[in-house]
Amino acid sequence: MKYIINIFTIITTLLIFTGCGSTYTKPIPSGVIENKEIVISADDGSFEIKGEFSTPFVSEVHYHSYNINGSRFLKGYRRALEFGAKHVRVKVPSSKNKLYGVLALDNADVRGIGAGVKSYKIIIPEAYVEAAKGRKISVVYEYYHLDNEESFSDLSEVKKYSWVLWISDEDIFR
Repeated sequence: MKYIINIFTIITTLLIFTGCGSTYTKPIPSGVIENKEIVISADDGSFEIKGEFSTPFVSEVHYHSYNINGSRFLKGYRRALEFGAKHVRVKVPSSKNKLYGVLALDNADVRGIGAGVKSYKIIIPEAYVEAAKGRKISVVYEYYHLDNEESFSDLSEVKKYSWVLWISDEDIFR
């Protein structure tokens, strides 16, 4: 009997720490930067993406609308860097100087639905570029929703982020 209780305890602990399958992901193999004049390049020179691209790296940030929002999102780049996001420079057509940034490209949750789980679509609106001036941080991202079919709770309001880009006109991300 004691052996059965120990096995039950081990299995229960494993399920709790692995999230009961909620952390399973699938790769997003490619993406597109909507404006073909925008170029995102790694600070270390390891990649450059523009137009259509193959995913150059994968981070494991797993941000969603319940664990980050509002002003916490502005400082979220710190955690993102710890989980594989990259320091980048961003060339935008409206600025002669490249912006500084941090880019997170996450895998998709297997329960994800919509276009954002199949490929990244990076859009950087001009208003967000303007908001990044004067040592301010601007955040752009794409999110998708989760399918409720196989869930014990309502996930319809959860937004999971497939990619997040923090930008600023100065290198404040170090």
